[in-house]
Amino acid sequence: MYIATSETMNEARGIVSFMPRGLRRYLYGISLEGATEIHMRIGKPLVIHYPDGCYYINRHGNLTSIPTSAVKVTREHIDEALEIATASSVYSVKDEIRNGFVTISGGHRIGVTGTAVIKEDKVSFIKDVSALNYRLAGEIQGAADKVIPIILHNGTIRNTLIISQPGAGKTTMLRDIARQLSYKSYRVSIVDERREIAAMREGRSSFDLGFSTDVLEGADKAQGMLMMLRSMSPDVIITDEIGKHEDIQAIEKITNSGAAVIASIHGRNIDMVKRRPDLKQMLNFFDLVVTLGKSKGVGTIEEALTRW
Repeated sequence: MYIATSETMNEARGIVSFMPRGLRRYLYGISLEGATEIHMRIGKPLVIHYPDGCYYINRHGNLTSIPTSAVKVTREHIDEALEIATASSVYSVKDEIRNGFVTISGGHRIGVTGTAVIKEDKVSFIKDVSALNYRLAGEIQGAADKVIPIILHNGTIRNTLIISQPGAGKTTMLRDIARQLSYKSYRVSIVDERREIAAMREGRSSFDLGFSTDVLEGADKAQGMLMMLRSMSPDVIITDEIGKHEDIQAIEKITNSGAAVIASIHGRNIDMVKRRPDLKQMLNFFDLVVTLGKSKGVGTIEEALTRW
């Protein structure tokens, strides 16, 4: 089912080039189309997650559901993978690593776990890395087809909150919302603190975000949203994974200014969001709340609630 073809080889090589050489040779004959994660844990089998489950790779380069026959990850594999992901300069991405991830070309994010180094009661770095989780970014044009007609109301953009559990497709959804609104000639500003939505390289996005989209990467979300409001005159500001008090304050200022906000937040449903008093207040700034899940595959719209 997941044998690589000539059409999928370029995609495979894109992410495989960030894998250590000792594992790379096993991956070239496998299609990564549809894969969501590649997980490396020291002393454990290399795991690839697909929509229909997880698979391992045996020493013949074939996928298998039997972990005992699979290729195992070593300390050398982890160290080499980090060297590749950080271009041999772990220090240059220390701010990302202390947040538990490194973002690489194509918008893919590598989750990092190990021993946290604590300074002033905060994580300052992660040493003795024990596992890497390659979360594969995907562009699915049309992912927002069902939600765009709800977001647009009488020619205006509803302030929209997307609630999603991890891996349910919220970033892919935001990416396609930006693309579709941009091609409808709305001025879109993306504040991409974690460098996942746009995956910029040398000032250009790795994905199609339309012709009227501006991107600010790496900035704190709250500060970035207000910067875009002041400098780019957007019709809508799009950002990922809100939740801090400063984010909520910025959203209030933006919505009061007349621009729209489309944002995502981690959660299983709206009831879970309401359990936090600060987030319950935040819901007042949104006219549409969309819950994403996996009941019919990644990106399923489980619920869409409007205030008017």
